[in-house]
Amino acid sequence: MLEPVRPLPAELVSLLSPQIDGRSAAETLHARVPLPGFDNSAMDGYAVRAADAGVPGARLEIRGQAAAGSAPQESLNAGTAVRIFTGAPIPRGADAVIMQEDVTVEPTGRFLSVVDPVKPWENIRFQGEDTRPGEALVPAGTSLGPHHVAALLASGWEQVPVHRRPRVAIITNGSELRPPGSSLAAGQIHESNSGMLAALVRRAGAMVVSTEWVPDAPDLLRSALESAASQGDVILTAGGASVGDHDLVRPALVAAGGALDFWRIDMKPGKPFLQGTLMGVPLLGLPGNPVSAFVTAVLFVLPVLRRLQGSRGEPHPASVAIWADDVENTDRRRHYIRITKDADGRIRPSGPQASHRLASLAAADGLAEIPGKTRIPAGSTARILTW
Repeated sequence: MLEPVRPLPAELVSLLSPQIDGRSAAETLHARVPLPGFDNSAMDGYAVRAADAGVPGARLEIRGQAAAGSAPQESLNAGTAVRIFTGAPIPRGADAVIMQEDVTVEPTGRFLSVVDPVKPWENIRFQGEDTRPGEALVPAGTSLGPHHVAALLASGWEQVPVHRRPRVAIITNGSELRPPGSSLAAGQIHESNSGMLAALVRRAGAMVVSTEWVPDAPDLLRSALESAASQGDVILTAGGASVGDHDLVRPALVAAGGALDFWRIDMKPGKPFLQGTLMGVPLLGLPGNPVSAFVTAVLFVLPVLRRLQGSRGEPHPASVAIWADDVENTDRRRHYIRITKDADGRIRPSGPQASHRLASLAAADGLAEIPGKTRIPAGSTARILTW
């Protein structure tokens, strides 16, 4: 699925914008200025010549002071010290900063005596010791977080090139569906897939450009697919992907001139998942059961959205946990089990695993894969997929 997916074009986004969080760098970002930009003090204290302050009891005359943001002091003379504060430029001639706790100042304020001697270059931050201009700070494909923002701003960046956020069009299909909060007639249910998928999509850094509910009507579904293809970088459908007479996504895709790449996956839940292309836009068709839709979205939709944003990480971010009890899959298909994780890192099924059981999904902390015809004893390591 990921092989043909190419990252979306780049755009410049301010590092001060709320839109920067989680965006993927479109190129490797290099330092533009040295960090630190000049030799400066790491402590509040006194800038000195180490040769003058290298023995207890040495007495130095205090001449002036240097604060952060000030210009460098004139050259330091032998036998003198400059009062200095954290971040202030080191005066010329000084080769150490003695901490204020390591001296006593005479009542007149004109002289200090060394209590704890200082070594050459002690408590000095040197220009460029952190990064130098041209040094790589953030590799291409990195999902930017607050720590990247800090380094980039300090290194001279204000706007950075990041991949455009994918636009996702969501279609839910089924005549039995009604909007959340509406009154239900016999046989009707509240539609939940669009809100669930929209939340997953936004959490993955993508934008939802449209959501549409379509009843079981071939012409309406075809029209909805065409409209979605004109708006989105990805089309998500939920429902209508199975084998019943009212499962219309596959024929509607073909009728609209699209192509079906594959249909059905050997797993549970989510077997009816399909992939196709319409007007050059990938279509990912999810089952209608909410749990099946959720699981297939985590397994197959989120990696596509990450790749469109230039992510070069693993398709499925995962953590490690330990099974608290024995678990067994007697089916030949691989199962993706909803699990809960306790404070000790042990996991167990979050409840009944049928694909219509939303309560156990709401209680879940992740998904654990159990291969077909497999029994896993308590204490075994599990790889947990999260969203």
